[in-house]
Amino acid sequence: MDKSPFDPVTLSKIAGMELRARQVVDGILSGIHKSPYQGSSIEFLEHKEYSPGSEIKHIDWKVHARSDKYYVKQFEEETNLKCYLFLDTSGSMGYQSAGVSKYEYASNLVASLSYLLLKQSDLVGLINFRDKVLQYVPPRSRIVHLHVLLNALVGNKTAGKSDIAAALGEFEGKIGRRSLIIIVSDFFDDVEKVIRRIKHFQSRKSEIILFQILDPYELTFPFEAITYFESLEDDRRVLADPKSIKEHYLAGINRFLEQLKQSCYENQIEFQLINTSTPLDQVLVNFLAKLKIKGKRYGKE
Repeated sequence: MDKSPFDPVTLSKIAGMELRARQVVDGILSGIHKSPYQGSSIEFLEHKEYSPGSEIKHIDWKVHARSDKYYVKQFEEETNLKCYLFLDTSGSMGYQSAGVSKYEYASNLVASLSYLLLKQSDLVGLINFRDKVLQYVPPRSRIVHLHVLLNALVGNKTAGKSDIAAALGEFEGKIGRRSLIIIVSDFFDDVEKVIRRIKHFQSRKSEIILFQILDPYELTFPFEAITYFESLEDDRRVLADPKSIKEHYLAGINRFLEQLKQSCYENQIEFQLINTSTPLDQVLVNFLAKLKIKGKRYGKE
């Protein structure tokens, strides 16, 4: 039976997640006087004749040189960003060597991103998925929407296989142009299939950011003794000597990571590999830096 949103345990988890998100985000933003999401900008529309009161900095001097008249560049202002957060809740996201599981880390990252964006009056929606979409919280911009998002995060259990492309496919007709799509997953999936699906949204001028969440043990394979390795997505279980397979495992995981990284680079997809020991504030600072550098859609200081 699903827990009520008013269940004391659920409320406690929501409160804890909200507190962590607020501490991380407010700490980062405390020294920023103007958000990198705000400002004038962004897409050049057309010229209009200069009139008193127009911004001199927007005069197109090349046009003036040709026509001896003053024309000002007119821009389309985009003040609100619409963001869709896709969160992987498949079985492999439940892996945990120490500290927090990949899903716990990912859900806290999603909570922090949600709070950060909502503080800027941007619209935030959430999609929980495995091999299909499990839950969809439509985008809203009011800060009280954070509680709806957090409630959707704490109610999840990791299980089953992941199919990122299928989850994205369910939203091909639902996500409008020029949205921000953030996918948080370990990306243990068919990389080529995922990239093909992402390119559909890029064709509609959406920006894509991938956060790959991995456990430190998945990156280093520090096992020593004979170990039972169990799949978290099906019933497979194997007894193995870690020392005899470590070299082969590390070669395989590094090929996979390089394939994903290179595919993102070639297709202009923002990508960040994160292990669960990375402080959340460091991840958010990098996220803000990416948006600030892009500038064209998110505004400038």
